[in-house]
Amino acid sequence: MSADLPAYAYEAVGRDGQTSRGVVNAHDEASALRRLTGDGLVVIKIAPAQAARSEGRDRDLKPAERVLVLRQMALMLEAGVSLLESLQTVSQGLKARKGKAQFEALIAALRQGDSLGGAMQTHVPGFPIYVYAMAKVGEASGRVAEVLKQAAEQMAYEDRLRREFQNAMTYPAFLAFAGTAAVAFIFTQVVPRFGAMIGEDRTNVPTLSRWVLAAGEYASANLLVVAGGLAALIGLAVLIASNKTARARAYSIAHGLPVVGPVIQAREVSAWARLTAFALNTGVPILQAIQLSSTAVPLGPFRQGLDLLDGDLRSGITIDASLGSHTNLEAMDLSLLRAGQKSGTLGAMFGFMADNYENRLRDRMKQMTALIEPLAIATISLIVGFVALSLVLALSSVYEGVV
Repeated sequence: MSADLPAYAYEAVGRDGQTSRGVVNAHDEASALRRLTGDGLVVIKIAPAQAARSEGRDRDLKPAERVLVLRQMALMLEAGVSLLESLQTVSQGLKARKGKAQFEALIAALRQGDSLGGAMQTHVPGFPIYVYAMAKVGEASGRVAEVLKQAAEQMAYEDRLRREFQNAMTYPAFLAFAGTAAVAFIFTQVVPRFGAMIGEDRTNVPTLSRWVLAAGEYASANLLVVAGGLAALIGLAVLIASNKTARARAYSIAHGLPVVGPVIQAREVSAWARLTAFALNTGVPILQAIQLSSTAVPLGPFRQGLDLLDGDLRSGITIDASLGSHTNLEAMDLSLLRAGQKSGTLGAMFGFMADNYENRLRDRMKQMTALIEPLAIATISLIVGFVALSLVLALSSVYEGVV
């Protein structure tokens, strides 16, 4: 077996210009070099793999590592390497022990006859849900290499969007942290001093000011209780985020929000349309393509509408009529699908939809991040202004009582 041969770590450039790294088993370095060259790789570096490579950290794969894994698998499959052998090579090159164990379990499942998509979903969690659906499309169409490459490009695209969003959120997050710290300082340090100046007799103090003074004095006298309450809120948020039912409910609520909702909807439609287009263009029948692509959509309003699509198509209802009844797709989208059905170019129309919604997703993310900064500033300003007004009113009432 190749797994019993010496292992050689390599870095090479493929036909598509992408640099890949991995481990290959061979009798000696010359044999490893001949094998990689035969696979269409231009080897940059090759050396015996050190045993220490298998002693990586006990962690899961990072998003960038997942993208690289899919690209390496696609490259080796295109070069004629078998699926099992490409998975073995990828597994040997992984530094993350948890990720390595997952791929070893995947290899074992494939040896037992499991399908690639189902085995990946069971043994290698952590990929976006559409990756597993795309793997099933690849198996159904016999184009696994092309599907994995498409999945890697989609993941890389979403990773770029995520990093752009994180970079755009850095300043608003700093504003939120600084504003929260400022409000906490005001309530625990400034407001109690004003309360001491005003004294116990607050008969003439406005109700709004009394509330603020009481809140500040309580926070100052019970710092541990306030800190514990904040910690409990954070813990509750983490608990909700880790609960599948709560996450689904939160996702459904976010789906209808003014700013966040359009971003979520654009991402859902773009991923669904891209996968449907690919399935149809690779010869997968329409019913099977719809079933596979719907699994790439998270549970929510759009997914609920897609779940009804299969039954409608089997009943003879056209795809545009079903989607028009059960989803919020625009009239232009439905017209495209109607034209695609009549002309036999439904796959191309789904591809056009995917491109359109990916552009919308990019634009809506920019709009959302552009709104967050002024909203953070406005929220902090309102809170600080509310406290300042309450204190000014309190001092004014005391001054009027003295005069």
